[in-house]
Amino acid sequence: MTVVNVVAVRTNHPLAPFVRGAVHLEELGNGQVIPHRFFPEQMDHFDSIGRYDRALATAGVVLDFMTDGSEVSLDCTIVRPLNPQHVLYQSVMRGSMNEGRPPYGMAEEGNVDGIDFVVDGRLVATVAPIDGTLRFAFGNSTHDEVEVRIYLPNIMCVSVGNLRTNGSLKPVPARGFLLAFGDSITQGFICGRPSYAYPAQVANTLGIDLVNQSVAGHVFDEESLGAFSLWRGDKPEVIVVAYGTNDWSRLRSGEAIEGGAVSYFDRLCWYFPHTPIYVLSPLWRADEHEPKPCDEPLTWMHQMLGRVCSRHSNVRMVDGYHGIPKDPSLFSDGVLHPGPECMGLVADLLLEAMCADSVDLQVAKSVAKRTSSSWGSDRMREFVSIEEKIDRETAMRSHSPEEHPEFDRLVRTIWRLRQPDGCPWDKEQTHESITKNMVEEAYEAVEAIAQHDMPHLIEELGDVLEQVLLHAQIASDEGEFTIDDICRELNQKLIRRHPHVFGELAGMGTAGSSDAALDIWEAVKKAEREAAAAEQKRPGLLDSVPRSLPALMQAQKISRRAAKAGFEWDTVEEIWQKVAEEREEFEREMPGTEAAMEEFGDLLFALVNVARRSGIDAEEALAASNRKFRKRWAAMEAEADLSQLDTMGLNVLWNDVKSRE
Repeated sequence: MTVVNVVAVRTNHPLAPFVRGAVHLEELGNGQVIPHRFFPEQMDHFDSIGRYDRALATAGVVLDFMTDGSEVSLDCTIVRPLNPQHVLYQSVMRGSMNEGRPPYGMAEEGNVDGIDFVVDGRLVATVAPIDGTLRFAFGNSTHDEVEVRIYLPNIMCVSVGNLRTNGSLKPVPARGFLLAFGDSITQGFICGRPSYAYPAQVANTLGIDLVNQSVAGHVFDEESLGAFSLWRGDKPEVIVVAYGTNDWSRLRSGEAIEGGAVSYFDRLCWYFPHTPIYVLSPLWRADEHEPKPCDEPLTWMHQMLGRVCSRHSNVRMVDGYHGIPKDPSLFSDGVLHPGPECMGLVADLLLEAMCADSVDLQVAKSVAKRTSSSWGSDRMREFVSIEEKIDRETAMRSHSPEEHPEFDRLVRTIWRLRQPDGCPWDKEQTHESITKNMVEEAYEAVEAIAQHDMPHLIEELGDVLEQVLLHAQIASDEGEFTIDDICRELNQKLIRRHPHVFGELAGMGTAGSSDAALDIWEAVKKAEREAAAAEQKRPGLLDSVPRSLPALMQAQKISRRAAKAGFEWDTVEEIWQKVAEEREEFEREMPGTEAAMEEFGDLLFALVNVARRSGIDAEEALAASNRKFRKRWAAMEAEADLSQLDTMGLNVLWNDVKSRE
């Protein structure tokens, strides 16, 4: 559904059909509107308890539309800016809990809040809100119709308007919505990117919209629900309540906290008696052992909510305290506000709970049907990708690699070089024009490795990476793929082909040696080929051997795959006999003819098989011989003017240099 149309306050402004997550729009008369997440009655209540400014924030509000264009712009004005003096802002900027790495929750220009631009579910950019026009460009040269979502800030309040594209513009089809309640955690406080807030992640996974009715610092009182009779005829598909710790931090008795919770959920269930409601108990806090007015431990909040939730058949509690690791580095302020990674973990908890109730939760059923071809009877449906789960588990390990801002800077530099005011040479390049560069740079990196020249290797690997990024940028400019697609495909392949590390064979000791690991890799690869052949995507055994590889490398790969398929000699001696046979056929041909060239190629191919069966890498062997020849020739040049020597003299000097090695 488009929530902007559910109340009597309406607008004919052109932006209205594209706004999701607002209950009404305040028109400013200059082509811009302020999206509001709360009804006027609610705003009056928040004003009375000193939370009016917090309720103005645009958390969860998005502009959602379809376009076949490749550029979007809209006007933006900051209505309520960030406060750099706020203690939370300063704690995040210091990154006190993240020694040696940039702090969580930082968008462009160091802000802890921003505007996300998402195309077909892919985050393209996070920018700092400004007073002016925001422009986003994305690769779509084929003019496919794509869904574009512009997420407004979590903490700040902005007005927006005058939405424009260089193509078509139409609203997305109507759909249901998720209603989220809570305090600063639900609002997505200081997680840096609005699309990373867990309510946004849950709603996106379920394929529905989001109405974020959370207010930072809010105490859970039933008066905040006072306007919900207006929604009785337009119910949410799912409700999520993250019961935070403001009550625990402010109220002076456990009885007052529990009594307020009972009243709150009684009223919520009176409004929505049949809607599934998931209540997330408070997450761990680094200061959980500091004295609180109510004299109750944080674990008591979990127990209290369990009692309250059990009063209603449509309410289920989700254990946030034990479900999220007690790791300060997961929290933007090091204490209680989740960072981007922790937001994903919270989303996982809620989605898994919804999945477990899928018999009664129709929206979860539909998601499972859309996204999975099988449903294991003894395995909970995973709403997030296996890659994302593996990454989160890996990131929790001590000394796990962290963010790489230098990589992002490099990506932006390559992008800048191909902009209209960039480098003329870079702007002209195509995939075909720089093909040879990739091969040359790779071989120069291999040479640096052979020479054990690490400073040179840094430079040469950089040159290889430049070629990868340049190809990725060319593809992005043409609307083909992006660097994120490359990284995603590679990561998925690595995970898929290492089941002994990440999958069903993990911890079973199936790969006790590198040879065993290679066997597993090849077995998975073979299964992939067979599956692709069944779908008529890659029917040939040798089709995946790149024809652009150097001929010697191609010969090795081709012969290895043919041998694995059973096309093989019994012994090395039989291959030597084949070498002799190919030599005879070569010598029978007229020198310099095409037939002689073909027979010589057969001779080389036979020799490659000798190397393979002897455990020798033919490419490395020939490279070693090249290096040896270069070294000896350089020694000869150092001793004599080779242009003054005849063939006999050159051979004598060669043998002399060789004997001294």
